[in-house]
Formats: sequence, structure tokens, C-alpha cells
Amino acid sequence: MNYLSKVGLRPIMLSLAFFSAGLIGCYRQVPLEKALAPVEVKVLTRDAPAPGQDEADLIITSHVKRASFLLSPRTADTPYTFVISVNGQEFKDAVKGVEEVESDIKSERGKGVHYLFEKRLRFKPGTYKITLKSEDGMVASVKAELIGGKVYALNFEPLYGRKVGLTGGFGERLLDFRANLDGKEIIKE
Repeated sequence: MNYLSKVGLRPIMLSLAFFSAGLIGCYRQVPLEKALAPVEVKVLTRDAPAPGQDEADLIITSHVKRASFLLSPRTADTPYTFVISVNGQEFKDAVKGVEEVESDIKSERGKGVHYLFEKRLRFKPGTYKITLKSEDGMVASVKAELIGGKVYALNFEPLYGRKVGLTGGFGERLLDFRANLDGKEIIKE
């Protein structure tokens, strides 16, 4: 009986050892990413008065022009969705378009529907991560340091082209956005 108990216990002990090692190996302290602090954001009208010294305004704009195709017709009444995220807090807008043939922007010349997104937000001074997500699945993120008493303009300019990166018009596809803060290009995250 001693022999059987030794033979019977050994597989059980080995199984417990492997199981314990597996549990210990699975439990690791994964460093938490630096969480972005929740932010108090006020949505304002475009013509709101300038902020005081303890607040800063950010006017975010973007636009996209979409072509209408036989299998996926698009009219001015077909909305286009933009999502702005500020430190993870999202603001979603479905904007109606304007049918347009001519445009001052070379890549947007031709018949299509032009969508303009505009949102004015008010924050406490500080550094914020601002992300634009388009209905086409394009995402552009920037970090901006905002000083109190100022109104900033952040523009996400669309870039169109083919998958191989050759630039072209809006009829091909939306490739990315270029970000400009107060008229100066800023590096995306």
C-alpha cells in the first residue's frame, strides 16, 4: 500500500505544482497606463463670449466631402458622423451636408456632398488629448496645452487618395487628417 500511495500521490503532486506555477505565471502586476483625468467640458455656441483667465476655449473644426455612387447614393440629407473625444469623454455629431460642385480646395473639386463639423468647447487650462474619429474609420489624435483666457482653433484637414498613398480627390477615399492648432501644423499622437 505504501508503494501505491507513493505512485498515486506523485502525479497529483506534479499536477498541483504545474497548476500553481501556471496561476503564479498568470498573475503579474501589469503597469497601469497613466490614466487621463476626467475633464469638465462645456459645449458652447460658436459666438459665445471669450473665456475668463480661469478657462480656455477650443473651437474644433473639420470637413469631409463624399461622392455619391450608384450603389451607395448620398444626398445633403444623408448625415455624416464625427466624434470628438477629449481625454476619453466623447461628443458625437451627425451633421447634414451641402451638395457642392465647386470648391476652393483642389482635392474637393467636383460633384459631391460637403460636410462641415464645428464644435466650441470650454475647459480649465491644462494639457488635453483631443481625438477626431470620422464615419470612415479615420482617427487623428493630438495633445494641446491650453492657457486660460484664450480661444484656440483646432482644425482637422482631410487628406484623400488611394491606398498606395498617392494623393487624389475626395472621390477616392479619406486617408487621414492633418491637424493644425491656430494655423500651425501639430504632430499627431
